[in-house]
Amino acid sequence: MIIVRYGEISLKRGKRKIFERKLVENIKKALEKNDIDCKIKNVRGRILVYAPEQAKTIISNQPGVVSVSPAAEMEYEEVKEYLKKRLQGLNPESFKVETQRVDKSFPLKSTEINEDIGEFIVKNFGWTVNLTDPEFVIGIEIIQGKAYVFFEKIAGPGGLPVGIEGKAIALISGGIDSPVAAFLMMKRGVDIIALHFQQTEKGRRVVEKMVKLLSRYSPEDIKLIVESHYELLKPYVLGLNRLNRSEWTCVFCKVAMLRRAEEIAIKEGALGIITGDSLGQVASQTLHNLYIETKSVDFPIYRPLIGFDKNETISIAKKIGTYEIFLENPHCNCPFRPRHVITQGNYEEFRDILSKLSDF
Repeated sequence: MIIVRYGEISLKRGKRKIFERKLVENIKKALEKNDIDCKIKNVRGRILVYAPEQAKTIISNQPGVVSVSPAAEMEYEEVKEYLKKRLQGLNPESFKVETQRVDKSFPLKSTEINEDIGEFIVKNFGWTVNLTDPEFVIGIEIIQGKAYVFFEKIAGPGGLPVGIEGKAIALISGGIDSPVAAFLMMKRGVDIIALHFQQTEKGRRVVEKMVKLLSRYSPEDIKLIVESHYELLKPYVLGLNRLNRSEWTCVFCKVAMLRRAEEIAIKEGALGIITGDSLGQVASQTLHNLYIETKSVDFPIYRPLIGFDKNETISIAKKIGTYEIFLENPHCNCPFRPRHVITQGNYEEFRDILSKLSDF
């Protein structure tokens, strides 16, 4: 069986049970998606999943999960005999026992359990105790009068269960930033629908891989909508060239994508649009241009990376696995990008150009 720990959910006064039920539902769906049968028991402070050990990785990927541990369930009186058999053949340089009483009514305190089991290990195995930096940790949790013994704690993403906050459309380009932005919003409980504007077939395949990888962090496979970047932008490019205002191409490109995302969001019942914008990184992401782009749609735009620098974003991309996929197609240059781009656009000038484009 597997112990599942959560953190932030427990702080949601009045809605804690709703959040717990959603996390249980997501874990069950994620395991079913991978053809793993399970039985789940929700106790205060923990979720106990009775499933094969390979389920631990799938569960640990789910937003809302702080950590998981494959564990053995038993009466406390059985712990020493279990350890006597389970630890045979191991010889770590040092160890410690780490106990947490989820069930505070248990007669022994955590320190008393640590001392009791620690003395047993020293006597039977001769191991050295190190409470600050042990090579091997014996974990014990007391839950509803039972002892759960484990030797591994796998970190999860934390945050909130996917779907608890509703849906949003995530623009996914195949670069470094947008998949990280989608992941961070999933961690905040958002169920995402991915939208990609295709430039090349190779770029599309990269995005498909990224969305498949992001689906590991979702109880269900993420829906991917693919549309033509060329067809979307062509009328704007032709019109801007006629007006001799091609330096505005990047701004109008972003506006066009946001407006199309808004249409899809309304159709899908989504509550906003997610982008990988980071302030000042490229021409369409200066404060002036972001202002124009934001005012061009009625839907809210969520930019979780707005204050991140590139190294911070890359660090998360490497951690979640999307960076390696990005490296398969790292030089995807937009064929419509002009030689000179406007970086401090004026909204009134933008509106004037937009009105003239409608004449073509």
